[in-house]
Amino acid sequence: MSRVGLTALAAALGLLACAQLRQLPGGRELEEYAKREAQRSGEQVSRNLVHMVQSGEFSKSAAFDMEQEFWLGRSVAADVVARLGGPALPPTSPASRYLRDVGTVVAFSAAELRRPDDRPYPLKGYRFILVDAPHVNATGCPGGFVAVTSGTLAAARSEDEVAAVLAHEIAHVQLGHAMSPVEAARQQEHLTAEALRGTNPAIHAFFGTVVTAGTDFALDKGYGKSNELAADAFAARVLARAGYDSRALSAFLSRLSGPAAQGGFFQRHPPAAERVAALGKLGLAAPAADPAMRLPRFQRALASARPGH
Repeated sequence: MSRVGLTALAAALGLLACAQLRQLPGGRELEEYAKREAQRSGEQVSRNLVHMVQSGEFSKSAAFDMEQEFWLGRSVAADVVARLGGPALPPTSPASRYLRDVGTVVAFSAAELRRPDDRPYPLKGYRFILVDAPHVNATGCPGGFVAVTSGTLAAARSEDEVAAVLAHEIAHVQLGHAMSPVEAARQQEHLTAEALRGTNPAIHAFFGTVVTAGTDFALDKGYGKSNELAADAFAARVLARAGYDSRALSAFLSRLSGPAAQGGFFQRHPPAAERVAALGKLGLAAPAADPAMRLPRFQRALASARPGH
């Protein structure tokens, strides 16, 4: 929010309070107090903003170091797993081990393509979490946590397609998409706290709610169309680097339409047809090795991910 907006909102809250207080017994006295408090808070915000400009507060970084990102990511991942609607399968289960093996190959291949402005490799490596839920969904979280539903495995027709989904989510982590909305919210929260220093606590509470809602919206609604398409393109490069079929993500997306492409994974992404069209412009080639050679282990993993295994 802009500096002018902060000051204006402080005043607006005071006026709103006045209108409500006027209806109460003794409301006139309360109204006068609210007006004085709103004016005092507005003046304090103005003084704070001047100080923030002079001290360079607006140019300070809100970046997380890798240890902070890990602990943040662990909390976000726990929340994501809870929202996916099923329990996380034990890391020792055959399907979980398979997902980890494929994911590790993909993650190392992505790291080989790392650019200077990408996020560093996660502090404790990538953690791949298989969640027992029937719908298609996958989420890359800060710190290298990647949650994938068993429904995603069931929707895939090959290991290459599983690798493609993982490559897309790893791209979000490595390219910084997973951290950008969090760091933006952190910056907003910090600047808001500085701007409101010394003002009425009621105004602090209001702004705290706004910041929390903004963070939740960013994490729930995805990383934006341009970042999603960038993650798709990067995933294709990663697949080729790892020896997988770089066209696998396009194949996976092209089959999912109608009811199969509603909510969850698809709600946070551009339409599948648009993503497939964008991938089609990259001139992707078939892999040197036949993907069919990986089919038996994929089928074993798929069978072990079904209930009762």
